[in-house]
Amino acid sequence: MSSKHRLRRAQAYALLLSLVFLLLSCRDQALAPAAASAPPPPAARRIIALTPSLLEILFALDLGDRVVGVGDYVFWPPQAARKPRIGGLFNPNLERIVSLKPDLAVLLPSERDLGAKLEPLGVDTLVVQDETLAEVEGSILRIAGRCGVPEAGERLAADFRAALAPRPLPGPPLKVMISVGRSAGRLGEVTVAARRTFYDELLSRLGAVNVFADAPTRYPQVGLEEVVARKPDVILELRPDPLTQQKAAAVIHDWSALGQVPAVRNHRVVVIAGDYTMLPGPRLPRLYREMREALTR
Repeated sequence: MSSKHRLRRAQAYALLLSLVFLLLSCRDQALAPAAASAPPPPAARRIIALTPSLLEILFALDLGDRVVGVGDYVFWPPQAARKPRIGGLFNPNLERIVSLKPDLAVLLPSERDLGAKLEPLGVDTLVVQDETLAEVEGSILRIAGRCGVPEAGERLAADFRAALAPRPLPGPPLKVMISVGRSAGRLGEVTVAARRTFYDELLSRLGAVNVFADAPTRYPQVGLEEVVARKPDVILELRPDPLTQQKAAAVIHDWSALGQVPAVRNHRVVVIAGDYTMLPGPRLPRLYREMREALTR
């Protein structure tokens, strides 16, 4: 064999060996166990939250002893109301927050700016959502997982889901308007709950029709002419402040100017009052029960 042939043969073997080693390397990489994912952060021990609904979730998960600071507008449960105050959405007290040495802040998307200020200070953040029933349930599970109590989260979520199971009312669907904001003592612009809200979902589960379900935003302000045009069979007026029977009657009387509306004409304007009416959290089953009672009157 000539030296030229021997050289070519050696080069071919070298190329073949290179390909074999390359294939073996690729196979080993494919068969090697996946790199270990980053370990989860340790369970939060010192927690802050500004939003009342998120505080309710924390306490419902029996995590109240880990809460070290709450927002200025947290009043329930009573144990939460006794915690140190750390300001509100527009005036968070960063100095006070740092002094409490939290390791986790549970926030809503509207509070991301606060989260951006806290993270450089060594405070981890968990942002959850609460516009719909599914988001509330998801928030329960995420908060429980981040705090190291996933079993408690599963139990609370299961109870929440069961309590809000569909319970359609008999008979033809009622046309309902839900008022969530207006000035007491007079009628004018009314803020109503529309589609993609937990209020609308609760109505659907009761077999009722939201007369403003087609509105382009979740909580539009509507004029009285629009209320008249929609002809609701029932008006549910939700108020965040507890009302005496006399004050509730006064709120209902405000609607008497719209006698052409079936709900007013047939005395089916109902007031449901209490802070739980505005909070998408563990007390939503109470609101669901009271909405059902209101629609059966």
